Amino acid sequence: MSDLVWPLDLRPASQEFYIQTLSTVWASPYTGQNQVLERDGARWVSRLTFQRGDPLARQVDALIASLRGPAGTVLVPDWRTLAARGTLTGTPQLAGGSGRSLTVTGFAPGATGVLLPGDLIQTSPGRAHLVTGTVTAGLDGNALVPVEPRLRDPVAIGPLVTTACRVRMRLSSDDAGRNPTRPPRRSEWSLELFEVLA
Repeated sequence: MSDLVWPLDLRPASQEFYIQTLSTVWASPYTGQNQVLERDGARWVSRLTFQRGDPLARQVDALIASLRGPAGTVLVPDWRTLAARGTLTGTPQLAGGSGRSLTVTGFAPGATGVLLPGDLIQTSPGRAHLVTGTVTAGLDGNALVPVEPRLRDPVAIGPLVTTACRVRMRLSSDDAGRNPTRPPRRSEWSLELFEVLA
């Protein structure tokens, strides 16, 4: 089954969109000191609440039904960050990346604030990464961009994508289609989705 694409105009009434880390914390019974173990597996989580009447309610119902519970996948945007706030001066190209950094070429030499904390970058279909620091291009127009979560897949070399970035997600429950409805036919959905990790 191919990915569905969540329509940008089908906006939630409220949203949570964040990176869920995977850590274990334990305290020493002798000293009380905490030990923290960060494990691989940080992923995007989205919680969306919709309150709609006809005909948009039917559109939400159809999209949820098409996902067939957690079996299907959907490319979900973060409506708060549909475009980067950085200047993106030049013609930036995604050139590579590993770990928690991306290499971007083609910025105007020495340009400051080309990417800002909180901007999203689409690194491959269904994979988005959050810029964690202010990025300034070097005199050669190249920049090393700090991102979270860590890169799991090879990046798609080419033009830098910073608008309408989407994450490949699936519903967390078979009951996602529950839609309490109140007069006059106003329905409500509370959806939880999580990133699909390969």
